[in-house]
Amino acid sequence: MNWSLLIQVLGGLGIFIYGMKLLSESLQRVAGDRLRSFLSSMTRNRVSAVFSGLFITSTIQSSSATTVLVVGFVNAGLISLAQAIGVIMGANIGTTITAWIVSFLGFKFNIASFALPAVAAGVILNFSRKESRSGWGSFLIGFGFLFLGLDYLKSSVPDSAKDPESFLFLQQYTNMGFNTILLFVLIGALLTIVIQSSSASTTITITLAFSGYIPIDAAYGMILGENIGTTITANLAAIPGNRNAKKAALAHTLFNVFGVIWALLFFKLFTGIVDDLIPGDPLTDKESTRFHISLFHTMFNITNTLILIWFVNTITKVVSAIVDGLASKTGKDKDSIRLLQAGAVKTTELAMVELVEFTKKIIRDTYDFLRLTEQILLQPYDATRVLQVLKKEEELDQVRSEVLTYLNQIQETGITGNYAKDVLGIMERVKAVEEMGDNFASIARKMRKSHRQKVSLDKSFTHSVKDQMDLLKHHYDILLVNLEQSETFDILGNPQIRSQSREYRFQMIRSVKKNDSKVKKKKYQKKDNLMPALLYRDVSRNLDNISRLLNAAIYADV
Repeated sequence: MNWSLLIQVLGGLGIFIYGMKLLSESLQRVAGDRLRSFLSSMTRNRVSAVFSGLFITSTIQSSSATTVLVVGFVNAGLISLAQAIGVIMGANIGTTITAWIVSFLGFKFNIASFALPAVAAGVILNFSRKESRSGWGSFLIGFGFLFLGLDYLKSSVPDSAKDPESFLFLQQYTNMGFNTILLFVLIGALLTIVIQSSSASTTITITLAFSGYIPIDAAYGMILGENIGTTITANLAAIPGNRNAKKAALAHTLFNVFGVIWALLFFKLFTGIVDDLIPGDPLTDKESTRFHISLFHTMFNITNTLILIWFVNTITKVVSAIVDGLASKTGKDKDSIRLLQAGAVKTTELAMVELVEFTKKIIRDTYDFLRLTEQILLQPYDATRVLQVLKKEEELDQVRSEVLTYLNQIQETGITGNYAKDVLGIMERVKAVEEMGDNFASIARKMRKSHRQKVSLDKSFTHSVKDQMDLLKHHYDILLVNLEQSETFDILGNPQIRSQSREYRFQMIRSVKKNDSKVKKKKYQKKDNLMPALLYRDVSRNLDNISRLLNAAIYADV
């Protein structure tokens, strides 16, 4: 084995993959919230969803990154499963752009002549303090590395006419008829699974066919296999996610597997159309080989999308039945939102989308605390409600721990600009919400204890508690209503919203002080009258704490 050649191939592949990853992440970094807003606004119907997936993937040059983002958006509840399937279809078409770039530029120009200047310019911009310039600097570095890696790949794969022994082992598998195609479908799938990049494996396929080591039919087979292999990234990302995330990843797999099946059934007819559209015989003219492969790749994904776009609802039902059926056997929560680990293409953008939506869900869920606590305080004692509050408080403690752990992981990857502020704001809000849960649980325990001691609030204190609960509900509405109207927490920085929050906070403080005098008067009366007063004082302090924490959640970004 030629170890020097192997090292050069692996090194070139590593540079290519790193360049693509850097290019993709830098564009997401530059796009920021606009990427999320674009995806949300462009998925209203199946056609626009396809075009949004095509546009994003063409821009960031990574279908894996797009599909992982989509899985994250579905996991966070930003888009529906049907919308996600449309975006994934478009992403499959968008990823074929890489093959055309490689075909037109990678084998025609001296790549290093413009790759190195791009890296040099990118390094200069990367030192800029301005976030957008630094992002574009990373983009240029990624662009340069991508083509440097391609140059290494091209030069490390020798010309078959000059060095036929180097890849002689491949040729023993190229004369088995249709079995050759099936074998190279498997090779293409495994190659993509290993290197986690369909664009990189497509580039390798074009390079091998261009150099004469595999026939054109084997190259077509590899392209089909790569379409199956690329689905592994989204499936890996969806493993820790909720059911909807798993459904989106499975839909991606079924979509591509179905496409490969029909393409194999009509292989000769389909490849014949490609050969008729591209001049030159790929068996004798290696210059035309790369264009045949590129067109095959594009036509396959476009045709597959045109066939299946009419069956989005059917695909949704199929994957829902499969995932829900498996989940029901394991007893996993259907509606829970879990944070994703997006593997090799994890980005700050995806992490922030998940965390913002996850934090919103926590805030919405804690409203159940408020409703249950109001019933515990103002209605006849019900032990079931107390247990519900205590169980929710335990779940909230665990969720807070998971979110803070995930936030630490994100910070370790390096966060700059507005994202750093967003992370701090989320940490403060999660902390405030968890402490609110502690106070609700404290009220539940006090009411359980007072019930056992046959102590209850008298009418005057019950009326005061009702007033304070009404204040908390109005205060909570400020947080909930505004969050539903915005994709981020920025809306809470509105001076009018914060002014309303302060006013409800001041009203709560005045209410607590006003009723403190009632408690002091009870101290000098009979014990039977004192116990309800002491109970009210303890409960009132918890309600006051909740009011303070609500205000802190709204002001968290300051």
